[in-house]
Amino acid sequence: MPGNAVVYPAPEGAEPSDLYALRVDGREVFVHACPCAGYASFALTGPAEVEIEAQFPIREVKIRPLNRRVEAAVQGNRVRFGLDGPAHLSLEPDGDLSRPLFIFADAPDPDPPSPGDPNVRCFEAGRVHRPGLMTLRDGETVYIEGGAVVQGAVLAEGASDVAVRGRGILDGSLWPDGGKDRGPWLIQFIDCRDIRVEGITAVESPRWTLPLVGCSGARVSGVKIISWLVVRDGIDIVGSRDVVVEDCFIRTADDCVALKATTHIHESGTRDIENVRVRRCVLWNAKPGNALEIGYETRCDAMRDIVFQDCDVIHAEFEGYQSGAVFSIHNCDRATVSDVLYEDIRVEDAREKLIDVKIFYTPRCSRDDRRGHVRNIRFKDIRVVDGPFPVSIIQGCDPDHMIEEVTVEGLTIHGRPIADASAARMVVELTRGLRFTPGVTSDGRILPARPERPVA
Repeated sequence: MPGNAVVYPAPEGAEPSDLYALRVDGREVFVHACPCAGYASFALTGPAEVEIEAQFPIREVKIRPLNRRVEAAVQGNRVRFGLDGPAHLSLEPDGDLSRPLFIFADAPDPDPPSPGDPNVRCFEAGRVHRPGLMTLRDGETVYIEGGAVVQGAVLAEGASDVAVRGRGILDGSLWPDGGKDRGPWLIQFIDCRDIRVEGITAVESPRWTLPLVGCSGARVSGVKIISWLVVRDGIDIVGSRDVVVEDCFIRTADDCVALKATTHIHESGTRDIENVRVRRCVLWNAKPGNALEIGYETRCDAMRDIVFQDCDVIHAEFEGYQSGAVFSIHNCDRATVSDVLYEDIRVEDAREKLIDVKIFYTPRCSRDDRRGHVRNIRFKDIRVVDGPFPVSIIQGCDPDHMIEEVTVEGLTIHGRPIADASAARMVVELTRGLRFTPGVTSDGRILPARPERPVA
């Protein structure tokens, strides 16, 4: 009887992993190679059995996010486990973060394009395609089938109703030395409306992977992003509004998700940010950068109504440049950053800071001649479930630009409810209205609220 797995054709000419082989319900799945991981994609319609054969012995594995509770059996160089449905996972052998296997099990695409649709540029499975830079106009779609690799990039400017979709791979390796000022962004939307980016895997971007610059009405769902060099952010929401990012897997060597008012290329288009939702994402921030970042570029009037919800931060590695954090607000220009909610987020490995909220001046990024404000920030039900005990910093700039009204509610670290800044290993300066609200102990007792006194 057929199983519940939909296995894509192996793309002829793609580089296979020399570390891993993978089968799902007994069927071989092509494993791609890149410098930071192996990765494999397939679709699931129901439960399935996964078997992995490594080219080295394994004593134990962690399969993240831990919240999925995937239990594996390890024997020699083989790992077996069951999946109950679609999942985005990182399999890490013996604590080695240099050679994980990313497993992207998606639901089948419920809405593939009609054959011959003149507004769809479709790339078929089983091949490596090299179209280079593709420009989208109103109503157009790039569709990448599962089992296809497209070496290219996508640009849309001033367009509406545009999309990049499918279950295949968009690969930026045509520009291997993109650097800060060379090569395109992998998927770039400028001044666009009604955008969809759905289901694809994006790897090796020359610069930022998916910037939305001055856009409105964007939905990014089920996207997997892998990058391993600096200045290759994951998703950058730049001067945009009405944006939803959901069900994504992002492994980057810079910010995973960043909200900014400007970019170093489009600085003339400073715009406010409003109504952004990031939810149900799996995040791995390798050094440098931050997992969930607001800043540094805050040269606008307002960045507000921002919600990060129900996410798993599986790694936030040590940066060493006084920046790296899981949750960061770096306001170095004039913006008022307000009404930000971080809720129901599991943190598995934070090696530098948990919370890093600052108003400050930095010659590298500050452009305004005055500092802004940060107020009405809420951390609710944040759980550090594994890894080290991270420190935190909340720091204003001066008595006229203090951090104001920050609530930390239900924070637990390694199962311990945290009731005040000292217990949180939090440095607090130039801050007014920091409050820790009740948490619950393991035996059900309610801890008292402990408002912190203003710190100047």
